[in-house]
Amino acid sequence: MFNAEEIKRLLDIASVGSHKGMSFDARTIFEVILAQNPEHSGAKLGLAHNYITVNEFDKAKELLIDVIAGNAQDLDAKALLGLCYALTDNMTEARPLLEEVKNSDCASKELADILLGVK
Repeated sequence: MFNAEEIKRLLDIASVGSHKGMSFDARTIFEVILAQNPEHSGAKLGLAHNYITVNEFDKAKELLIDVIAGNAQDLDAKALLGLCYALTDNMTEARPLLEEVKNSDCASKELADILLGVK
C-alpha cells in the first residue's frame, strides 16, 4: 500500500512519462494507483489524459464521465472531456463543457478558450 506522499510522487512520475511518450509505462503507474484506490480522481484524470494522447477517446470519456459523476464541479475533468469530444468532431457535446470551463478561473480555462476559438 502506498501512502499519500508516495501516490503523489507516482502521479508526478506517470504524468512526466505520459508527456515524454512513455504511455505504456505511465499507464501502468496510473493503473497501479487505481488498483489500490479505485476512486482516485487524480489517477483517473492522468489515465484519461494518457488515453487521449494515444487516441483512445472512448476509454478516456468513460473515465472522465465517472470523475464528473463523482464531482460535478471538477472543471479539469470537464475540460478533458470537452477535448475528447472536440477531437472526435463532436462540438455539440464539447461546447457546454468548454463554456463552463471558459467562464471559470481554473487552470484549464486556456484550453477551453483555444478549443472554442478554433471550432
